[in-house]
Amino acid sequence: MNKFKSNFITFITFTFVIIIFILVIIFQHFSRENNRQQTTSHLLPSETVTTTMATTAAPKKKHKTQRKSPVSKTQKADMKDALFVGDSRTLGLFEYAGIHEADFFSNVGMSVYNIHNDTISVPSVGKVTFQELISSKQYGKIYIMMGINELGYNFENTLNRYQELITLIQKKQPNAMIFMEANLHVTKSRSDSDNVVNNAAINRLNHALEKFANNKNIFYLDVNTLFDDANGNLSADKSGDSTHLYAKYYVQWGEWIIRQSAVSIKEESR
Repeated sequence: MNKFKSNFITFITFTFVIIIFILVIIFQHFSRENNRQQTTSHLLPSETVTTTMATTAAPKKKHKTQRKSPVSKTQKADMKDALFVGDSRTLGLFEYAGIHEADFFSNVGMSVYNIHNDTISVPSVGKVTFQELISSKQYGKIYIMMGINELGYNFENTLNRYQELITLIQKKQPNAMIFMEANLHVTKSRSDSDNVVNNAAINRLNHALEKFANNKNIFYLDVNTLFDDANGNLSADKSGDSTHLYAKYYVQWGEWIIRQSAVSIKEESR
């Protein structure tokens, strides 16, 4: 009898320990889940993407979110007949602005001095040179932003190359509207420390590019007012490398381009 009682007590004790162990596991699981939900709920949408063009690309999930961002509901220009040409900033528009309908001929380091040398993969078109692209497909709108990689070159030579590029586009794309895009400023820290790439040099080039515009079939777009600080420098809180925007701001830039293009086209048609 004593043996039976001893075994029964042992069984009860063992069962109680097992139950306590299971309850502890369940409690820890719900505790971790609650903490995870609380942490997630404190993340703002603007905190989800902080990638710059000079650093590692954004994770795929964030990348897709950026490319699906809708444009403003105000008047918009159709981007189905648009071509964007340019350097790493234009590449940022391709990656993050969500302008899926347009074609992009862009890469890091592109300039008016090497644009005819590179073969670039253009989605829905294939690997082509710039000459091949504009000779085989007609566009209604062509956006050009190059210049920061040219700042170390002779200024007049750079303007001559720009003029040659515009002339070539007009010859191959006689019905296209050309949008000259001002080069983005850099932050004050870079501008003050760089003898070549600084905002004085960028402004000088932008002013010269603006003169190419006739507001009939060549227009000038300056987005710097969207991203500059009060002193005319790229806002430090909008860039991680003092030169390129954070990924999330390319969405804002793309929306701005679409709105401003609509305004230019409407004014030209009057």
